[in-house]
Amino acid sequence: MNYRAHIIVEEKKRYRLIFPDPFHDPVYVEDEDQFKEVIKQLKEEGKVDTARELTEKWINLQKDHFKINYKGKFLNLGTKTAVMGILNLTPDSFSDGGIYYGDVEKAVERVAQMLEEGADIIDIGGESTRPGAVPVSVEEELERVIPVIKAVRKELGDNFFISIDTYKSKVAERALDEGADIVNDISGMSFDPEMAKVVSRYDCPVVVNHIKGRPDSMQEDVYYNDVVLEVIDFIENQIEYGMKHGIRKDRFIIDPGIGFGKYVEHNVEIIKRLKEFKVLGLPVLIGISRKSFIGSIIKNLLGREEVPSPEKRLAGSLGATAFAVLNGAHIIRTHDVKETVEFLTLLDTIRGYRVV
Repeated sequence: MNYRAHIIVEEKKRYRLIFPDPFHDPVYVEDEDQFKEVIKQLKEEGKVDTARELTEKWINLQKDHFKINYKGKFLNLGTKTAVMGILNLTPDSFSDGGIYYGDVEKAVERVAQMLEEGADIIDIGGESTRPGAVPVSVEEELERVIPVIKAVRKELGDNFFISIDTYKSKVAERALDEGADIVNDISGMSFDPEMAKVVSRYDCPVVVNHIKGRPDSMQEDVYYNDVVLEVIDFIENQIEYGMKHGIRKDRFIIDPGIGFGKYVEHNVEIIKRLKEFKVLGLPVLIGISRKSFIGSIIKNLLGREEVPSPEKRLAGSLGATAFAVLNGAHIIRTHDVKETVEFLTLLDTIRGYRVV
């Protein structure tokens, strides 16, 4: 498989430059001066596009701070890790057993609780996307999410971000009309050809998530030559697709899609190599919370008799979250807001502390 030009961040501050030409061996550089020499040589060889692409990605590697803004609301990313609290409005949620399904009052109470606990974004979804999940109709999804979004805005105000977790353009459009601010699309705008048009028309932030396959079959026969490079290629393609439909570059948030068409080893490798996603020059969101790969690792490496249930995966979720944040994640999507906020407060404080 041929990739775009790419920069792999390796140990000991060494960078591996990969070229679109499959016959061009990777080049290793250790600093900016060596990188500039490679770029100069590429230009002399007439490979101007590759030189331009690598230069842009090199610059992006230095970016750490971003801002999300919509309808007068702002969220600064980089120093403090933002938290996205999950509200599932499905009867078959893998994590909470559907306790908020069909109960608007209880859903609003949960949102209020997450905001009090420190959530920056509330992610509301009306269709389960766990492995093997059966799709629901647009009408059913609207019936689940719209009354809650309307009630949340009426009861709790408009000074916080709401994201709508959907891959359907009609659901996204209605949600944005009723007060949502961000579209969180697990398909990265690849399932519904109208989604990019909706995002462009509302000029709202959009999460481009990677998925291989569809939820009902995404864990079957999964294979990657290089999971990180393939995920980055997909996201780059979808960003270009979105921009052709009028979406501004600074509206994109990227999500490598932990658990979406990936086995345990793929999820671990993505978290381990998360720094490489910095080449995209965009904020990174990651959803680790309670995912099945955490349970599998705990069971297999600790010799437990059975896989811990989703609500018993908090410690594992926070362990993986720590590595993700230290490798560049800006937003953490979680079911356990209070514990995650407290954990990240300590992590952000210690990593930002300067010894004088």
